[in-house]
Amino acid sequence: MYYAKTIVAVAFAASAMLAPAAQAASWVELTNPGNSFTLGSGTFTYGPVTAGTVWVYDGANIGNQSEAAIESLLESKFSLPSTGAGSLVLTDSGNLADAKSGVFTVDGSYSYLAVHYGKGELLFHFSTPVAANTEISFGGLPRGISNFRAYSAISAVPEPSTYGMLLGGIALMGLVSRRRARK
Repeated sequence: MYYAKTIVAVAFAASAMLAPAAQAASWVELTNPGNSFTLGSGTFTYGPVTAGTVWVYDGANIGNQSEAAIESLLESKFSLPSTGAGSLVLTDSGNLADAKSGVFTVDGSYSYLAVHYGKGELLFHFSTPVAANTEISFGGLPRGISNFRAYSAISAVPEPSTYGMLLGGIALMGLVSRRRARK
């Protein structure tokens, strides 16, 4: 009986660990997709600004469909900022709710645009930041838009451990040069 419970617990733990891996495997990266690409059984179009990379998650259940859960998923998977001055702009889709095509603007400059539609997600990365209030048109979504979020450019901030390694390396080089100077 004890062994059966242990096997069930191990199997449950293994499936819990594999679930994120399966989820991560369903993202598809499109490099230089132009202003249109196949999405579902149709063609998705957007513009006038063209993204250098688009990540697509279509047709599978992402899990919790709340805006906060989708935002958290994107921020963790793609290392997008969640706080900081100007790092995250939350926008209200307003009259775009459930639309499969339309036009929207974001009131701040951004480099990443996440569009959530039904059980799918598109994440656009623009090589050059898109100017504030640029109209973006889209059409051909297989399901209606639920929400969208714009993220400003990500600046690389070193981890504290990186500073520790840097200081340790400088100290070691100082000791070595001091020993050489004594000889």
